[in-house]
Amino acid sequence: MHLHHLLTGSYTNTSLFLLAFDSISRTLTLNSTVPGYGLHQFVTSNAAKDRVYATTMSEPPRLFSWIVDEHYQFTHLDTVNITSSSCYISENSHFAFSAGGPTARINVLDEDGSIGEQTDELYLIPEEDGERVDKTRDAVLYGGHGFDVNVNGKGFVPYLGMNSIYMYDIGENGSARLQSINTSPTEGDGPRNSYPSRDGRLLYVVTEHTQWLDVYEITDTQLKHKQRASAIPSDVRGQFTFRSNTVQPSRDGKYLFTSTRSWNNTEANGYVAAFALDRKGYLEKEEAVTFYEALVTLGSAGGLRVVPWVDETNCDPNGLTDYMYLSDTSEGWMFILGWTPSNHSLDLVASLLYPGNATPYEATWLD
Repeated sequence: MHLHHLLTGSYTNTSLFLLAFDSISRTLTLNSTVPGYGLHQFVTSNAAKDRVYATTMSEPPRLFSWIVDEHYQFTHLDTVNITSSSCYISENSHFAFSAGGPTARINVLDEDGSIGEQTDELYLIPEEDGERVDKTRDAVLYGGHGFDVNVNGKGFVPYLGMNSIYMYDIGENGSARLQSINTSPTEGDGPRNSYPSRDGRLLYVVTEHTQWLDVYEITDTQLKHKQRASAIPSDVRGQFTFRSNTVQPSRDGKYLFTSTRSWNNTEANGYVAAFALDRKGYLEKEEAVTFYEALVTLGSAGGLRVVPWVDETNCDPNGLTDYMYLSDTSEGWMFILGWTPSNHSLDLVASLLYPGNATPYEATWLD
């Protein structure tokens, strides 16, 4: 199979956009638009790829779900009101986990895949302050961003303003018990995005304000910082202002990729960095094996997700092994990058300029 689809949200348009990537012709095209309900900054899908979940930057704060059939037709399942605008949402087939600004929450997933009743709400600030603090999309700039749960039932919420990562124990009933608040190694780091290792032993975190990739060991009740590497080249550090976005593993788990956007400065472009991991999941070296400099600043986006599938059209064992998207709001581009581990290269494979004023934010691969 050489034609693959990804569904993207938009920073400036209420629609969702279904894109088609052809790995033989190396083209990325707009397949269709899907009516949406807000500026869907983040979308994700379940393991079966037949349910899609999205957050929104529009008011009021809400979560959304859709059914996806085999012909890539989308049927809206439900809309759920929440306390504060969530940035990211994740799921583990039983529950949906979302976070944004001062709160995070857990919702049960019903049998049809829709977002069901709330099972717990987490205040990342003193609960008595909840009524007076900002709960709009602006709050994610200094509040909670994501909510990831590992295979051992440990939940993690990076909180920019507190410069910390909140760690929870997630119960089988969808409850969350705070275990620790783990401060980032240096002041002003702003932890933004996390990714738990597949074995549940490690947590990878990218800092938005200081462009570091941090590796933590996950103990029973807290995080132990072990390694730190730069998500941008050393020669641009301190020369321009950047904002790091995402950390993602390669399909085989041997590498990590981070994405960083230039911030309000057209003299500098965004970057993707690649890091080699050892067999235990630690960084082989506390430096990237390569950097890819984007063609644009990436604006407020810099979203990145690695495809979950094997490219069966590529039979070269030393060739390209992973594709990933890279999103841009400065001009409205969606890029597809290719990773070749044999020579540690990241290269542009395909690109699409969104129509009108639409700009992509985050996306989910559907096949």
